[in-house]
Amino acid sequence: MSILSRFLSLFNGGMRAYKIQDSQRLRRIGVTAHNLKELLAKGCEKLQIKESEVTVVIEDDGTVVDDDKFFRKLPAQTVFVFLKKGENWRGAGALIHDALSKLYCASRKNEIANQIRDLLTDEDAPEKIHIISQYLEMLETNVDSEERAKHEDWFEGLNKKYKTKSEVMRHSAQTRVRSYFITAKEQIEKESDSDHKNSLISVMDDINNLLKKNDFNSFFFDRTSRGMMCDKKGWFTCEGPFDSKNCDKFHTINPYASRGYRQLFGLWNLDHIIEKSREVIPCLIEASKNLPKGKELNTDLLYKLLFTTDNLKLVQIGCHKKAARPSGNITWKDFCV
Repeated sequence: MSILSRFLSLFNGGMRAYKIQDSQRLRRIGVTAHNLKELLAKGCEKLQIKESEVTVVIEDDGTVVDDDKFFRKLPAQTVFVFLKKGENWRGAGALIHDALSKLYCASRKNEIANQIRDLLTDEDAPEKIHIISQYLEMLETNVDSEERAKHEDWFEGLNKKYKTKSEVMRHSAQTRVRSYFITAKEQIEKESDSDHKNSLISVMDDINNLLKKNDFNSFFFDRTSRGMMCDKKGWFTCEGPFDSKNCDKFHTINPYASRGYRQLFGLWNLDHIIEKSREVIPCLIEASKNLPKGKELNTDLLYKLLFTTDNLKLVQIGCHKKAARPSGNITWKDFCV
C-alpha cells in the first residue's frame, strides 16, 4: 500500500476500497469495508446472496478468505469473488497452465493477445474470462522493463533509492532471510541455558558472516541472478505444501508485471520443510548440551536447513500448512561434527 493510501486508510478509520463480484462475473461492484465481516455483509446485500451460503475467495488465485487477520494484509482494490454453495473458483488453475508457456515467446506476443481477446468474448465460458483477463493484463504490461522510468507506477510507495525492479525484489528476499536469522537467534537466546549460550551465539555469528557474504540470498527473487527461484521473465511457481512434491493448483505469479502482483507476492511464503522453530533450532540447542568431546556444532548444516532451497519451498499462502509437523529427519546428533 502506498504512503498516501495508508494515510487515507487511517483518516477513514481503516476503511479501504475493494471490488466484489459473483462467480459468473455478471456484476462487479466497488465496496468499502473496515474488516472481513463488513465486506461480507455489504457484498451479500449487493449481490443478493445469503451470508450463510457464501464463501469468499480472491479473484486472482482462488484463495479462501475466512480470517480477518489475513484479510487486512490484502491490498486495497483486491477483487473478491462471492461463491454460493456448490460453486467453485479455481483461480488461474489448470486452464491457463499450457497458455503460460506461450507467454514466454515474445515473437508471438501480439498473436497471443488477440487469441485471448477472442476468448473474452465467449460468454459460454465465464470462468475463462477471469483467468485469461488476468494474464492479458500481465501480457500488456511492460513485464520486461526493469528501469523505474519505464514503469513508474510499479514503484509506487517504494523508496526512491530503488531504480530497478530487481533491486526491489532483491531487497524483498534479503528482508525475509534476515527475519529468519533474527528469529532463530532470538529463540536461541531465549531457550538455551547460560552454560551453552555463548557457543550457540558464536555459531550464529558465523552464520551471519556467511549470509553477509552471500548478500542474504538476495538472488532468490532476482530474475537477473543465478540461482533465482523464478524464470528469466519473473514467473514464480508455487512448489506446493511441505508434504507434497508440487502444487496441484498451479499457483503462479509474476510480481514484475504490476504493482498489484508485487504486493500480492508478499503473501507467498518461504516455507521450511523441516520446521525452523519447532525442529531445527531445538535440535541445535540439544546438540550444544550433549556435544561429545572433540566435536563441534555443524554450522554448514544449520545454514543449509535455515537459508537454502534444500529446506525452503516457495509456497502460495493457500498451500501453506501451518500445523506442527515433526519430520523426524534430523536429530541433535546431526549437528555434531
